[in-house]
Amino acid sequence: MKIIEPAREVPILSEVDVAVVGGGTAGVMAAVGAAREGARTCVIERNGQVGGMVDVGLMGHFGNMYRTKTDGRELVMGAPRELLRRVVEEGATPFHDLEEALRAGMHIFYRHTHAGMECLRMLNEARVEIWLHATFARAARAPQGGYDLFIECKGGRRAIRARQVIDCTGEADVAFSLGAAMQEEKTLRFSWGLLFEMGLVDVDRYVKYLETCPSSHPEWDAWLAKRLGMTLEQLEEDRYWREWRDGRPRAWPFRREIVRAVEAGDLDLRRALPEGGMVRYGWDGFWPEPWHGPDTVTANVCMVTGLNPSDPRHVSIAEVGARTYALDFLHFLRKYLPGFERAVIRTISGQTVPRGGREIVGEDRMRPEDYGGAMPREDAVCVVGSMGAALPLGMFAPKGFADLLVAGRCADTGYSVRGSVCCMAAGFSCGVISAIAAKQGRTPMQLDRAQWRDALKRHGVLLAPGPIAGTAIKFQDLPGVPAPDGADGLARAKKLS
Repeated sequence: MKIIEPAREVPILSEVDVAVVGGGTAGVMAAVGAAREGARTCVIERNGQVGGMVDVGLMGHFGNMYRTKTDGRELVMGAPRELLRRVVEEGATPFHDLEEALRAGMHIFYRHTHAGMECLRMLNEARVEIWLHATFARAARAPQGGYDLFIECKGGRRAIRARQVIDCTGEADVAFSLGAAMQEEKTLRFSWGLLFEMGLVDVDRYVKYLETCPSSHPEWDAWLAKRLGMTLEQLEEDRYWREWRDGRPRAWPFRREIVRAVEAGDLDLRRALPEGGMVRYGWDGFWPEPWHGPDTVTANVCMVTGLNPSDPRHVSIAEVGARTYALDFLHFLRKYLPGFERAVIRTISGQTVPRGGREIVGEDRMRPEDYGGAMPREDAVCVVGSMGAALPLGMFAPKGFADLLVAGRCADTGYSVRGSVCCMAAGFSCGVISAIAAKQGRTPMQLDRAQWRDALKRHGVLLAPGPIAGTAIKFQDLPGVPAPDGADGLARAKKLS
């Protein structure tokens, strides 16, 4: 069933050179990059705060991709490095200075609210026009080129006219609205996560309890397989549940308590959701963060699968399922684990966040040989990732659409470089390039490559891995930061999952 929306006149709130839709990690840096390159710039954000995963998403750490994992070569400089420096100087990390943070291993911890405020400060200093509580609705070609962006805000339907647009919505909403070709890989990318922070936890008592947990549970694998309706062979072949097997890095130390709780109906390892969805006990785990507070524990245990982040009904199902599971998981902790008897959920992410979903079909894409910097690309806008992948401009340009770039995880092959530092680096470069295109009245793909590369270098962007910057230090050398499990890069606390 469909209805016809009546035609109406829509007031134009603003006319800018560059409009950035989405004020998350990529969007903030895209707006800063465009504004610093001299473009009149605005950013449109549906929430009342900017920063995306580094703030409202409660991520709480940068995956340390400022330098290569193998030899410590510099990768991401410029504005994304500046944000880290600002957060460190604000006292919102456990590190004494920027260099200590950069040498801190795989994760650079920070206090998320401060990171979001520093994002806001950088936008203000660059004189970016900020539109908050403004939800993107659709886009249309403007009469003289560029695009009209229709938004819903407190005044109702309004529009912003822009010569160049950067889509940083995370779901390629602008490109999709215009009819750009899309691609999806459902089995891997249709997963979601919801972070929350607990307080009033007796962390010392909990840690002492963990020391009493046996390292092995001989009956665990057979019980887990039976509970999931699998054979042991199927359990081992499953890319998710095999991580739970006895002796694996993500094998929970309190497995006996899990068995008791599941058998008593106090914990679901997995829970069916409507329309084929599922929420399950995520193995990323939960970990004390003493420098946030002596009673503070962060959790990443709500893993939703099987739902499409582009489907409005599925978005609601994922939110309800994850948030309900979070509260039920707290009840399990209170009843079964010493130290959590009085625990409360102190704060929870503003969104259950999909790890992937829609991606554009770009004018170009990353190739296997672009990783590691062995074959530098002349069309690279930045290098990112633990090995230094060169990202070509074409992966951000939707095929067949001018005056539009798409930055973040919804770029072509963007899922593989979706980490926050990668998104910031790509977003900043797209902002600078869009500003140049707006000033010249050309499309980004029409620009003289040498010109925008020179501009990126002027802003501190590296277009190939830089020199070796030094050796890494261990987490445990930093007061209050949990030590990592070296066998598993996703685990953030040695004694937990």
